[in-house]
Amino acid sequence: MAEPTQKEPGAGGYLGYGLPNEPGAPGVSASASAPIGAPPPEERRGALKALVAIGGLAYAGALAAPAASFLSGSAAGNAGSAGGRERWVRVGRLADLPPDEPRRLKVVGEERDAFTVAKDQMLGAIWVIREGEKIRAMSATCPHLGCGVELNDDKKSFNCPCHSSRFALSGVPETGPSPRPMDPLATRVVDGWVEVDFRRYRDGTAELQEIAG
Repeated sequence: MAEPTQKEPGAGGYLGYGLPNEPGAPGVSASASAPIGAPPPEERRGALKALVAIGGLAYAGALAAPAASFLSGSAAGNAGSAGGRERWVRVGRLADLPPDEPRRLKVVGEERDAFTVAKDQMLGAIWVIREGEKIRAMSATCPHLGCGVELNDDKKSFNCPCHSSRFALSGVPETGPSPRPMDPLATRVVDGWVEVDFRRYRDGTAELQEIAG
């Protein structure tokens, strides 16, 4: 009886004992080594690519949803702020304001952005005039290009030193390039303290266009 002849794996048998060739061995097709009833390799590769593509789209959608929510939330927040959200800030005591004499007051309060709140920040300045028990307030920022509006020496008018805009005590422009009157601000008196609904408006426009912040 002849001795079995050793052969390398995949060369028609294994150690010459007639065991089936390993899948993918030379001379044996992939379809022959696949389980009975399995789809051809091309179909399997196509299905795998489809699964990968679907998974990628699902992952991208999962990332895009929170981003879209964040962007829409930010836009809504800015629109709400610019559309009339009140921001009352205490600026001084009513008793410290002489009647019918303009006083320039600092506006100090919270500065907010999307993630933080900073307290005791310089937000701007206003001109206030006490008229009896009522207070009239206007922004000290010139509507032309944002320079600071000053009180003239006669205390009967305001002026912008940058471009020579002149305003009456009512805020109405008298001369110069300012496109609108000094920006009015709502006021109230609470327990003897003057509070102002502080807002900022866009420079260089004839109409009031509130900006966030």
